[in-house]
Amino acid sequence: MTDFTPFLISLKVALISTLIVFVLGIAVARWLYRKKGVFARIIESFLILPLVLPPTVLGYILLIVFSEQGPLGSILKGTFHISVVFSVVGAVLASVIVSFPLMYQQTVQGFRSIDEKMLNTARTMGASESKIFFKLMLPLEKRAIIAGVMLAFARAIGEFGATLMVAGYLPGVTNTLPLEVYFLVEQGRENQAWLYVLILVAFSISVVGTLNVLNKDRFREEN
Repeated sequence: MTDFTPFLISLKVALISTLIVFVLGIAVARWLYRKKGVFARIIESFLILPLVLPPTVLGYILLIVFSEQGPLGSILKGTFHISVVFSVVGAVLASVIVSFPLMYQQTVQGFRSIDEKMLNTARTMGASESKIFFKLMLPLEKRAIIAGVMLAFARAIGEFGATLMVAGYLPGVTNTLPLEVYFLVEQGRENQAWLYVLILVAFSISVVGTLNVLNKDRFREEN
C-alpha cells in the first residue's frame, strides 16, 4: 500500500513556508523597490544569495547557526524551547530560505514596473502610502505576486539539499517527497520511488504551464 505521508509532510512544509515567504517577500520588496544606493544593492545581493549557493552549503550554514550550540539555535531552544535541527521547523526554515528569493524577485520587479507618475499623482490627491500600496500597487502587480507565490511553493515542494542537512530524514516527521525519493532509490526500491517522482513531475508541469499562461496574458495586455 502506498504511503502518502511524505506527500502530506511536503504539502505542510510548503504551505507554511510559502505563507511566510509571501508576507516577507511583499514587505521586503515594498521596502527596497525604490532604493538605489549601494547599501540597498548589498542587501539585495544577500537576499538572492540562496539562488546561487549550493543547497548543501546553505544547509551547512543553517545547521551551524541553528544547532543547539549555535548563536540562534541556542536562543530558540533556551528561550522558546524550539528545536530547529532535525525537526519540521528545520524543514520549514530551509524551504523559506531557498524559496524567498523567487518571491522577492518577482514582486520587486513587479513593483519597479509600475509607472511612478501614477503613484505620485495619487500622492498629490492626498492618498496615504498605505492606501497607495494596498489599492494600487498590489492590484496592479497581482500577476507578478501570484507568479512569485507559485514559484516559491514549487521550490519549497522540491527542496532537498538544505532540508536534508538541517531537518534530516526522520520517517513520519521530515521525510519530504524529494528525501523519500532519494532514500528509496538508495535502498534499491525504485518501483516505489516512481509514484513520488510522477507526483513531483506532474506538479512541476502544472506550475510551469500556469506561469506560461500568466505571462502570455500579461504580454497581451502590454501590447
